Amino acid sequence: MIKILTLSTAFLLLYSTLNAQIKSQSAVKSALPKGIAFKGKVNQAIQFQDNTGSYLTFSTQTGEQPQKGDDQFKQAHLYGYLYQNKGNGQHTPIWQLHDFIADCDLDIKAQIIPGSLTVTDLDKNGKAEVWIAYRLSCSGDISPSELKVVMQEQKLKFVKYGIGKIRIGKALQPDGGEVISDQFKKAPVSFKQYADKLWNKYLVETN
Repeated sequence: MIKILTLSTAFLLLYSTLNAQIKSQSAVKSALPKGIAFKGKVNQAIQFQDNTGSYLTFSTQTGEQPQKGDDQFKQAHLYGYLYQNKGNGQHTPIWQLHDFIADCDLDIKAQIIPGSLTVTDLDKNGKAEVWIAYRLSCSGDISPSELKVVMQEQKLKFVKYGIGKIRIGKALQPDGGEVISDQFKKAPVSFKQYADKLWNKYLVETN
């Protein structure tokens, strides 16, 4: 089992998930176990245990970067990872999420929504579902970003994406709000309901 990282409680927060079968705990994002490979800067990490073993999931993002071979353009990447703890300091990668914006010469964003990395067991099968939500954009004006809500249960994956909405001051702008693709329509009802809840929660971005 992954050892609980004992640093300041400002960086280590205990919390319970929606189902008692899943035991989860926020991990210190600046001190992941040695041997864990990742790109970008860690912005959230969770340790959890379900009926299949002990795991570490975390999200990272690179922020704006120059694009190799062409200084005119910028790129930005974000990642999600799931590692299984095999004991004796060994961690096996289970999946990796990668999304990005490239060839952008305007304002660029590839941003994981703070706090959106969560762990549940909505279908109560003893296997944890990992959720993450993020925004992508390359724009020269104030316009809504692309919004994605992703869930993975081991190798099973569902994605809902579309265009968010943006609030400037107290004014909600009329643009955006449409769903482009929703794989959760073919998912269990509990997954779809939770995806819709997260979509509505994160739909509006404040500028």
